[in-house]
Amino acid sequence: MLVAGAVGLAVGFAATGKRGTSPQSALIVTLGLGFLAYAAEIMIWGDNPRSHPGLGGAVTVFGAHVQKQSFLVIGVAALVFALLGLFFGRTYTGKALTACASNPYAARAVGIDVVRMGLLAFALGGMLGGLGGVLLTPLQPISYNSDVLLITNGFAAAILGGLDRPGVALAGALTLGVAESMVAGYGAASYQTVVALVLMLTIMTVRASRRTALQEEAAR
Repeated sequence: MLVAGAVGLAVGFAATGKRGTSPQSALIVTLGLGFLAYAAEIMIWGDNPRSHPGLGGAVTVFGAHVQKQSFLVIGVAALVFALLGLFFGRTYTGKALTACASNPYAARAVGIDVVRMGLLAFALGGMLGGLGGVLLTPLQPISYNSDVLLITNGFAAAILGGLDRPGVALAGALTLGVAESMVAGYGAASYQTVVALVLMLTIMTVRASRRTALQEEAAR
């Protein structure tokens, strides 16, 4: 987690460390560093999936066999979300970070260092990504490009629950996970990613249509 947090902080410095960097430029730099990381990972560890042992055994829940590692993932996720809720809701730093994400111009006007908050977000995201990798690797082998599926599912869950409501986003992630598992069980596992993409595109399209309708109504 510490190594992943340090890598996230380094990416943040490269993408947003220079004041005045536009969000578009920061996104391009971040994507470029991601592709560079792919190449470095293949050169160092190869492209074969890797895994490590977790909690052994499984339990039967309503006729379904669930690995014990899955319960560890659920418990740690609940604890992390509770801590994040306290961080964003009860601390000045968390509120400042939320303000920067909501309106960076207004946050800068009241004296919040937006660049520093951005670096904190990169470091925090790296640490959470490292924690996720440690917890998920025993459940599914991880390769250099496994983050594509994880990012897609995570973003789809956030879109389903709401980008500014962590608790609702967690509920959206659970709903998406159950839906994908049912598709894999009753259909084919290859369609799991399609479920996330279709759900994400549908919700984004509906919300964009509602926003456009509200803007047209306000203009009238």
